[in-house]
Amino acid sequence: NNRGFPIHFFCLYPFYQAYHHHHTETMETTSMQNLFLGVLLIVIVLSWTNMSHENKVLFMGQGTKDFNPSPLRNNIEKDFDDKTMKYGSKCLDFEESFDNLVASSGSVYITMSSKNAGTTFHSFVKNCGGIYDTKDGHRDTSVLHTLSVEERSNVFTENYHIPKILTSHVVQDTPLIRLFEQTPRDSLIIYSHREETSRIISAARHIITEICAGRREDFPATEYEVHETKNECVFNEAAITDLILQPHRQELEGGAFNVMTCKFYEAIEDNFPRMVFMNYKQVDQVLKVLSKHHCPENMSRSFHKNSANSAIKKDIDILVKLRKDGELVPLEDWLEVKRDKIEWTFDYKAFDQCKAKTRKMEDDLFACKDEIIQVTGDTSY
Repeated sequence: NNRGFPIHFFCLYPFYQAYHHHHTETMETTSMQNLFLGVLLIVIVLSWTNMSHENKVLFMGQGTKDFNPSPLRNNIEKDFDDKTMKYGSKCLDFEESFDNLVASSGSVYITMSSKNAGTTFHSFVKNCGGIYDTKDGHRDTSVLHTLSVEERSNVFTENYHIPKILTSHVVQDTPLIRLFEQTPRDSLIIYSHREETSRIISAARHIITEICAGRREDFPATEYEVHETKNECVFNEAAITDLILQPHRQELEGGAFNVMTCKFYEAIEDNFPRMVFMNYKQVDQVLKVLSKHHCPENMSRSFHKNSANSAIKKDIDILVKLRKDGELVPLEDWLEVKRDKIEWTFDYKAFDQCKAKTRKMEDDLFACKDEIIQVTGDTSY
């Protein structure tokens, strides 16, 4: 058996005694007792052989040679959900498995590219202990993991308690790779994701809406007109293509083409972080679980924000003036017609990236009922 103890030899002894006493009339009762004891020992041996390692530990009060009851190991290796997706991800749910994951984690790092619920996450973290002091006397919020080494060192000494939850937009892969490499194994890294074409459309809409609201003073005033009497904002098509849709402009910068690179996926494989991908639309559910474990007083609060909708009156019409003939078309119609050619036209994908890995991750993510998945040792992206 697992303990290296030849207990099966002792099982034979009562049978020997039973055989011996079978020929002894005066020991008939003892013979039956020994026969019973033999059967009982066989049952015990079979039960011990099939007993789990954990139960052996509880029974014997000590560990076996191949079982380590370390709490850290239990936290890290625990199977939070038994639903494995096509490419090896674990499909989580908000009622139990993600809740358990957050409960057993240390610090939580929430990251995303632009237009992936970042404003909502930032508002939540600010109200969940995510404010820290800087060396120059200011109080900052939540962007610690994107700071330089010197800036992080200053925050480290200026704050006895560094916030447990940090969040920040990222525009390249480096901050995330640093998290994978340099955080403890019980740190939880959450990446809020959105399909790239949808993200680009949302970012373009957001920028144009803010310009029409007068919140982008650096944008050339000659490229658009606001007609307050008609509740209209007319945008020149050339301004959209030349000044807004370029891949390294404002909110369009830092999408999957810059963040989810081959180096990003290599770092996941090399470091095996406790990492979760979530659909940005599930932000409210994620915040509900984070509130439960880190700031329960916020459980009933809503942090959801949509800066594009709040930037301008909802009843204003944004129109695009076509370069070819000057025809005016609604912005939403223009974006819908152009959506599947934007990345190709402006070379969004001409960078270091592993698109196949991102698509595999998305297949797992969008196939999971609650659209939140955990990286595992079997993940193939």
